[in-house]
Amino acid sequence: METTVGHSCGPRMLKTYLDRVTAGRFQELGVTVAEAQFLGAIHHHEGASLKELSELLSVDKSHVTRTVTDLIEKGLVENTASGHAYSLRLTEEGERTGAQVKAIVDDAWEHLLEDLTSEERDTMDSIIWKITQKIKEAQV
Repeated sequence: METTVGHSCGPRMLKTYLDRVTAGRFQELGVTVAEAQFLGAIHHHEGASLKELSELLSVDKSHVTRTVTDLIEKGLVENTASGHAYSLRLTEEGERTGAQVKAIVDDAWEHLLEDLTSEERDTMDSIIWKITQKIKEAQV
C-alpha cells in the first residue's frame, strides 16, 4: 500500500497556521498560544496534575510547570491541592478567558474548513478520530 501524502497539509503546517491566526487575538486576552492550550486542557480535565497535563499536551514537565505558574499568577488557574501536589482548575476569570479562547479557535477552524461540505467535514472527523485512537494505542 502506497502511503505518500503528496499535496496534503501536515500537522506542523496546521499548527503554524492556527498559531499565526490566533496569536494576536490571544494576546488581546493577555495569554500566549501555549497558555490558551493549557486553559483548554485544564477545562476538559479539571483536577489534572502537572504530570497529567504533560502527558495530555505531549510537552515536558518543566514547560508545564512554567506555564501553569504563569496562569496561576494571572489568576486564570488555581491549585486546589496542598503541599507539592497539584489539582488544577480554572478560576472564574479562567473560565471566561477559556470561553473566549474557544471562540477564537472555533473561528479559526471555521475559516480553515469553510470550503468543505458537511460530508467532507464528517469524513475528516472520522479519519482524525481513527488516527487519534491509533496513536493512543501506541502510547499504552
